[in-house]
Amino acid sequence: MLSVKRLAASAVVATATGAAVLAGSGVAQADVPVWQANCRVYNIFNTGGMAMCELPTWHQVKLTCVAWPVPFTYWKYGPIQYGQNQSWAACDSFNALTRVEVIQA
Repeated sequence: MLSVKRLAASAVVATATGAAVLAGSGVAQADVPVWQANCRVYNIFNTGGMAMCELPTWHQVKLTCVAWPVPFTYWKYGPIQYGQNQSWAACDSFNALTRVEVIQA
């Protein structure tokens, strides 16, 4: 019975140590600002846009779109991505994109 208790206690200690190692590994990596992360933005057929960064940073694509027939400007945001993952978004109508930029998320 005593060995079962020792086995259970050692399993709890090993699990806690493993969790501490995994939690600490994410803190060690430093993110860089989006303007230093070699980010690139792409205009997709003047309707959508994409952004991706070369270095580790949280980023998001921001589109400035225009709506017709009453012209007003609105913004569309892509999903928040990390590093080399791509953030995509599209305006609501064809040929409505006026600006593509990447922002810090």
